[in-house]
Amino acid sequence: MMRILVTLLLALLHPSLPAVRALACGGCVDLDEINFQRTVERFPYALVKFDIAFPYGEKHEAFGAFSKAAHKATTDLLVATVGIKDYGELENKALGDRFKVDDKNFPEIFLFKGSIDDFIRLPSHMDITLDNLKAFVSSNTDLYIGRDGCIKDFDDGLKNYVNIPDAEQATLIEIFEERLEKMKNPEQQKSAKFYLVYMRKLRELGYDFLEEETKRLLRLKAGKVAEAKKDELLRKLNILEAFRVNRLTKAAPEKQEL
Repeated sequence: MMRILVTLLLALLHPSLPAVRALACGGCVDLDEINFQRTVERFPYALVKFDIAFPYGEKHEAFGAFSKAAHKATTDLLVATVGIKDYGELENKALGDRFKVDDKNFPEIFLFKGSIDDFIRLPSHMDITLDNLKAFVSSNTDLYIGRDGCIKDFDDGLKNYVNIPDAEQATLIEIFEERLEKMKNPEQQKSAKFYLVYMRKLRELGYDFLEEETKRLLRLKAGKVAEAKKDELLRKLNILEAFRVNRLTKAAPEKQEL
């Protein structure tokens, strides 16, 4: 109770504080006792966070970051929140009780699989971080929510790309170009184009390109750039990591003399 009163007081007296700004959860759907079942069961999967009515802090921010990543990766996962009040009309308290949510251990996260009766609770030993949420969903569903901008089929097909012969690299480029043409998701199309740019560059310039391009993108990201540009740079860096290998066995291409 005291935690909620403090949050409300902060919101009223200091609206500019970071803790209050963290209340927003981009892409998250607010659920309550009325719409919970109907909304959850519209999706093959739903990741739902039960929390205080006005959540804030690192765990809430991690959940918001996961929501952003999930929306770019799939349309088969609902990301939602349930705000529980232990004062006034006790909104959503009955919903929390139904799933045995411990109000002294907020937040608690549940993964539903097409039905409110089929769910898995995030293990208590797992910290609520972006990476852990991705791992939790990926290991318990057929969904892939990897690094921002990454495509599972592309990552799987590009293992050891930098070490295979030029002819095989050329064949893979053609295969991925065909996959791009069949894509309908704009975010995946954008990522696929970055993959193809790097596939061609690595085939032409060799592994040194990966190292130099990584350094270049990091320099740009560290500078004064707009948030949208920073997101694009991070996406490119993540995609570049799909090409990295522990051991380089292929010789660098010979430089053409002028």
